[in-house]
Amino acid sequence: MSSFLEDGLLIANPALSEMPKFESIAGRAIYIVQHSSDGAVGVSMNKNYSKSLDEIAGISPLLSHLSSKELVTTKVLAGGPVADDRPWIMGRNPENYKSTIRNASLALSFDEQAFIDNAAHHVPVCGIGTFGWGPGQLENELASSLWHFYPATRDALERIPFGPDFSGAVDLLIVMKNTELKRKGRVSSFLDRLTTW
Repeated sequence: MSSFLEDGLLIANPALSEMPKFESIAGRAIYIVQHSSDGAVGVSMNKNYSKSLDEIAGISPLLSHLSSKELVTTKVLAGGPVADDRPWIMGRNPENYKSTIRNASLALSFDEQAFIDNAAHHVPVCGIGTFGWGPGQLENELASSLWHFYPATRDALERIPFGPDFSGAVDLLIVMKNTELKRKGRVSSFLDRLTTW
């Protein structure tokens, strides 16, 4: 099976909000980090924790290694219901740490060293929890119209008329994958605006 869904964006079918079984995924925009014959792993990009990074770092020590100045957004993403107590960092860090899932664009890491080594030029975000699917499960859910799939390329994401609920997630992905940062860590005005998203 090919990894055709990898490095793509899933948006939950709006009709799911009326189905109690799927209430937890209604309104989610999920970036698929990895997809193979073994299943898929992704993180939600448009739901945040209400507490600040510093507050959550008091409970999740891995996050205490991070500085909000080095992250694309100061928000901690609520990545999903799987391992919902496990922090992660995702960005363009090229190192091959243990407990890291990567595709051609971004790496999702749960390894403490990735948190320690974090830098602004990795264009990173942090979060807690993930989404996961077993073999063939995501393909079946797509066939059942539970999700809408979009390639997470800049051209595709900029052309699709996403609603306000999803535009933050789309903008975040575009920035993470396509923004070139200056060496001193200064970000574009667009990135500056995103940090308050």
